Amino acid sequence: MLSQILESILTKLGESFLSKLVDQTADNAYNNVNSIKDIELILKVLQKKLKSLCAKAFDVEEEIKNSELSGRKKRKREVEEWLEEVRSIEKQVVELGTQVESEGFIMRLMDGGLPAKLIDEVDLLVEQSRNFGELVLDVCGSRGDKLLTNGMVGEAFNENLETILKQLESRHVSSIGVYGMGGVGKTTLAKHIHNRILQDSQGRVIWVTVSQEFSVTTLQDKIARFIGLDFGGEDNEDIRAARLHTTLSQMKNSVLILDDVWENIDLSKVGCPISVECCRLIITTRILEVCRQICCQKVIPVKTLHHHEAWKLFNETLRNEIELDSSAEEIARSVAKLCGGLPLAIVTVAGSMRGERAIYTWRNAYAELRERISGNDGMGDGYVYKVLKYSFDRLNRNRHSQSNEFNTLQHCFLHCALYPEDEEIFRECLVRKFISGGMVDERKTRRAQIEQGYYILDKLVNVCLLESCAGPSSFDPTECLKMHDLLRSMALNICEGKYMVRAGDMSLIEIPKEAEWAKDLEKVSFVKNGIRRIEEGMSPDCPKLSTLLLFGNYWLEFIPDSFFSKMQGLCTLDLSWTSITKLPNSICALKSLKALLLEWCKYLGNVPYLGEMKELRELNLSKTAITEVPQGVGELFNLKFLAMNADKLNKVPRGLFLKLGNLQHLELPLYIEVEVEEIENLKLLEEFSGRMENVNDLKSLITSWGSRVRGTCYRILVGSYHEDKFNIREGICDNKELFLFECNLEDERILAEGIVHLTISKSGT
Repeated sequence: MLSQILESILTKLGESFLSKLVDQTADNAYNNVNSIKDIELILKVLQKKLKSLCAKAFDVEEEIKNSELSGRKKRKREVEEWLEEVRSIEKQVVELGTQVESEGFIMRLMDGGLPAKLIDEVDLLVEQSRNFGELVLDVCGSRGDKLLTNGMVGEAFNENLETILKQLESRHVSSIGVYGMGGVGKTTLAKHIHNRILQDSQGRVIWVTVSQEFSVTTLQDKIARFIGLDFGGEDNEDIRAARLHTTLSQMKNSVLILDDVWENIDLSKVGCPISVECCRLIITTRILEVCRQICCQKVIPVKTLHHHEAWKLFNETLRNEIELDSSAEEIARSVAKLCGGLPLAIVTVAGSMRGERAIYTWRNAYAELRERISGNDGMGDGYVYKVLKYSFDRLNRNRHSQSNEFNTLQHCFLHCALYPEDEEIFRECLVRKFISGGMVDERKTRRAQIEQGYYILDKLVNVCLLESCAGPSSFDPTECLKMHDLLRSMALNICEGKYMVRAGDMSLIEIPKEAEWAKDLEKVSFVKNGIRRIEEGMSPDCPKLSTLLLFGNYWLEFIPDSFFSKMQGLCTLDLSWTSITKLPNSICALKSLKALLLEWCKYLGNVPYLGEMKELRELNLSKTAITEVPQGVGELFNLKFLAMNADKLNKVPRGLFLKLGNLQHLELPLYIEVEVEEIENLKLLEEFSGRMENVNDLKSLITSWGSRVRGTCYRILVGSYHEDKFNIREGICDNKELFLFECNLEDERILAEGIVHLTISKSGT
């Protein structure tokens, strides 16, 4: 194609110059003819060299693509930049070809010197290509990162740790099974093994939590993500297994740790080449039979702690600044003994008793706990649940014995069970859900609600009902939270008949049948499944249902009109991160709805009239495909949270915000300029993201906030919008961020105190 373009330019040279020379003097004609010959020669040289360069680029691209198919290789950055330069030259030649017929093209071609410049660039690129060496690099993921874990308690724990490490070092054992009852410390032991391998050897450790919601595809995805293997959209399990097998076979001295395995896994179907030389295996499970089914060569039982070890862990968890007196300590030891030597139970119960010193409190705790577990036969899950539930009940110390009402802490804890098992949940996300779900004090300001949310999470961590974790690709070891699977099971057991939770199962492609929806259901979670469609005519009869979570079902495209018709009590509806294209009209009849969450429904362009939802407090339409503000939004007078950072939104109707005086949070696209007078009218606004025309508007807004500015969070762009100028973070603003583009800063007093992020730019920079 490029050669043809240059050929057409050469032809144009020959055709046009005779006519252009007729009216010129002989001297001028002679000079122009020489110039023609020069430019023809240059173009022919360019044509030849460019043809050679494009052939080289094609070969490089093909070799890279073939290498990347394995998922173990990625192109070098210098090679990718070189290909970009080649594409740039190709683009310049194409643009040159589009100008052939334009007036004055030939003269511009001779005067501009572009062909000669292109030859120099082509020569440089050819020279660079000779020095590439390898075109690709290995993509094998990291060796693994050190995991946060609790300290080791008990002689048996240390003995098990050393036994397993010696077995791995011996090079005679390829698979080890660690089994024991729930809460006994299997995962903690596996984490210590993981960290020791990283510390003492150069091997790679692949950690995967399997859990009950298990599928071959999900397990393949988790392993592939860790080692940097890209399946490229391939969904055939056998092909994926072959690629995974090839990649893992080339990673010598690796250890695969599968935590929380509940059933037999055919690792050959997954694509794991378990062997001493290549990839050794460690599994943790509650079931001895699973170790046998997976053919573990060595099986290590994890047993409960001895009495003195249990007391040591209990006392360490109490973290009392002042020691208990001898009488209280004696009872505390008896409480620790009732935990049955299970580390999880010990830590959870001790966490709930932190700060307690009065002897009558310890007596009462012992009596309650003993009563709960009396009549239990052995140390099964039932025993553990009763011990754990004691800590849950202590969250509501003032609850009347005849009352079944939960307090705020308990509601928030139970809400965490709506997420998939072993999910690492961002704290910020949980706090937002607490607010959306009405679990914090609705009378408070938004910032006060957020602070209350974080306080609740800290409290649940402090009493050992939730645990902090780093989360994916995070350097903050406490950014996320996790719920132990036993505690999650306990929570779901507490809410049996009121909660229906099917979360984190990509094999679940259909909503459960109507018969499975109990009439007394209060909360339903189908979070992060593979649900694709809800059948026409489906209408679960759930008049008490307050919360329905469907977020993360990326393939869900359709919801029938009938679906919400018998859910008139619904307060929170979360359809975020789905592929729905429109909302059913029946949603308008949900008069009790307080939160409608549609963030990242990127195909959603059709939203019905919303004006009947008078109770609505939160509406999130960010990252949807809406082109205009849905009808009726201006009639939602109780709205406190409105997010419309949608990339296709054309405009915001003038006067809209004059009607929404209760807004505490407003989020708009930065390419849409707001009317500052309308924003100033929002006297309760605490969080704002949007753009203003000039510095005077910013000054006016900050002045209108007065002393409120200190407690206000904002992300404001002042001036014209240029998408490529600023790296502006998306999502909820939690501090003060100001972006100025081509602004007059004569009065620096407009820069409010407390600004965390300030970016100033001008045209051409």
